[in-house]
Amino acid sequence: FNAVFPNMLWGGLAHYNSSLLPRSSTYETHGDQITACLQACHARGIEVHVWKVNWNLSNAPAGFVAALRAEGRTQVDVRGDAVDWLCPSDPRNLQLELDSMLEVAENYAVDGLHFDYIRYPDNDTCYCAQCRARFESARGAAVADWPADCHGGTLRDAYRDWRCQQITRLVRGLREAVDARGLSVKISAAVFPDYPSCRTTIAQDWVEWVREGYLDILCPMDYTASLSTFESRIARQRELTAGAIPIYPGVGVRLEYELPADQLLAQLGLARTHVPGGYLLFNFDARLAEYYLPILYKGFTAPPDPVRSAVVH
Repeated sequence: FNAVFPNMLWGGLAHYNSSLLPRSSTYETHGDQITACLQACHARGIEVHVWKVNWNLSNAPAGFVAALRAEGRTQVDVRGDAVDWLCPSDPRNLQLELDSMLEVAENYAVDGLHFDYIRYPDNDTCYCAQCRARFESARGAAVADWPADCHGGTLRDAYRDWRCQQITRLVRGLREAVDARGLSVKISAAVFPDYPSCRTTIAQDWVEWVREGYLDILCPMDYTASLSTFESRIARQRELTAGAIPIYPGVGVRLEYELPADQLLAQLGLARTHVPGGYLLFNFDARLAEYYLPILYKGFTAPPDPVRSAVVH
């Protein structure tokens, strides 16, 4: 492999010396993880694309989450229950997400920034009071029956479009900020494989992100044990992106995906043939290190053999 995408920050947690997010116990015990990763990888010619879990407050300190909830900055589902995700329509949250990713790009010599969870949890969020006020302001009219009209009623499509705008503005904002600062980092995003269903359910309009030039690399999460499903997904993704940017299909090698080694080789062969930009193996654990990588090294990712590749005149 020639790149790693290490998870270094969440919506409310950082494994590096952040001035914006609470620092993790991993950081406190083992030190700055971005620095350690860069030292290990760059010495070996391996790129580092720092992966952020956006909006999601899992693993964040309880006090940090409670303070955000008290300020009205966390999500509320259609039933009125609290959800521990940052509300994307809140300008304070947008700024925190943007600044935390820029903090990484400006303070560390990373090769890329990677969006993950760049979406809502599902179709049932967010329906907080602030979302109602902001949506009403955007459309210039009140919502008579909140949240029913927006969740499944006459305003459903308009609200889904508005939710997409809340997610897209972070992707656009990072692109604009990186370009304005002259930072030489590649921007990528892990996205749901099926479009346009992901647009309507989780407000993830990755086709727009590609079309508008917000991303440098698209990383569809094509995790499946079915070769035909994998092939149909990457064919559709090629069609939707029309070669605008490289596609790195995500191949699921975690135990839960039950992907035999021969099927892994078949999927990677399809990726190499049809979307030759690259591929991602999700995720790096003992199973990948001890089982899959040695098999790949025997042939698929083996270095060139100088004897076999020699040309005799």
